[in-house]
Amino acid sequence: MNISSKVVNFLKVTVLVSSLLYFGYFIFKNFEQFKNFSNFNIQTIAILLSLKFINIYLLSNLNIYILKNIGINLKNIESTKLTVRNTLGNLSSPLKLGSGYKLSYLKEKYDIKINEYLFITTFYSIFNLIPIFLIFLIYSFLGNQKTILNNLIIMFLIFFGLVFTTFSIQKLPYFKKINTGLSKKLISKNNLIIQINNILFFLSSSIIVYLIVINLSNIDSFYSSISYNFLGSFVNIVNLTPGNIGIKEGLIISFNNIHKIGFDLVIITSFVERFLSMIALFVTQIIVRNN
Repeated sequence: MNISSKVVNFLKVTVLVSSLLYFGYFIFKNFEQFKNFSNFNIQTIAILLSLKFINIYLLSNLNIYILKNIGINLKNIESTKLTVRNTLGNLSSPLKLGSGYKLSYLKEKYDIKINEYLFITTFYSIFNLIPIFLIFLIYSFLGNQKTILNNLIIMFLIFFGLVFTTFSIQKLPYFKKINTGLSKKLISKNNLIIQINNILFFLSSSIIVYLIVINLSNIDSFYSSISYNFLGSFVNIVNLTPGNIGIKEGLIISFNNIHKIGFDLVIITSFVERFLSMIALFVTQIIVRNN
């Protein structure tokens, strides 16, 4: 391991440890706020968990249809198993180790070409942000959000940057050699299904954040939840810490002027959201194992 790798690993461990220590300190100093958990009734918890199960189903569908682009046809139960282990691995370990398990499984069972897999997953990680960005912009226009309207130039630059990046990737000489079929199948039934699942996942995740926030505070704004989830989507491209603990919260807190959710509520919401994810994933894992 060279010096630069050691420095990078040291920084990753430092971010993770600092984030966990801060979470502990935050809980200790703001213990009174956690009493608001009593606001969650059985019905709300049931709805939140149901939405988390729906999210797992949508992620599984995304997995199936994205991999179809490189000729891999997963069964539903197989995709669900991979999705659960992949997500659990990424939530509990740094550097997307869950994705490493997924790649090794596909390599062993389907003899997948690593360069094709890395291309297709990277491509869709960026490409799937475009419809989410459009939803965010449209909702901003409809809600007449002054913060967004005052920064339209920056917003459109980001949007066109995403479009340019996604369509330029497949034009690079190296990637032209990779058999992904995207140049012929970008506008297709398969990709339409991918985007439907992508949008539904984003909206259901936003509803989860909305339900958590309104039960923990007096904030009743679906736009805040849309913004919160939209910002979090950008962080998920790269995993540096388990579940991007600290990094995701840091980015969302930095853009408080957009979503208007206080930093303390961001941290509590993130804690509840991750906890619900772990429950839904473990339950799904048990169900998949029994089948």
